[in-house]
Amino acid sequence: MTTSSTAAKDLAAAAPVPASAPATVEEAEAAWLAAQTLPDPEPALRALMHPDCVIVHSAVGHIHGVDDWLRYAARLGRTSQVDTHDVTVQRFGTTAVVSCLQEMRVAFVPELTPFVIQAAVTRVWVRSPSGGRQLAHLQMARRLPPG
Repeated sequence: MTTSSTAAKDLAAAAPVPASAPATVEEAEAAWLAAQTLPDPEPALRALMHPDCVIVHSAVGHIHGVDDWLRYAARLGRTSQVDTHDVTVQRFGTTAVVSCLQEMRVAFVPELTPFVIQAAVTRVWVRSPSGGRQLAHLQMARRLPPG
């Protein structure tokens, strides 16, 4: 299975991320991918994240909470596209674990071609008090291109 943020971005332009949490894991994943490519992704990403979400990422093993990760992500540069491949979803009661290979195009320097970052990614979605889905844990491990 392959998902692209370009299709999700078109959907997000027509219907911005709702104030309530997405009803399904599939909706949450589509909203997450679309939010990353917005000109100002922070409000949409924050709306999808559980307040106690933990993000584990980068080659040096950062462990961030929501605020620290959003500040870190904002400093990286604009993400123009996110594609996911080999997506698996495991459901455990009210918790869903999504694992995938992810490829992001990030413009670290605005006037240069975006840099491609590949990662093995795991997102853990929990049911929110409103019944929708919130991101409780995100783990990203950089991946070298195959070949």
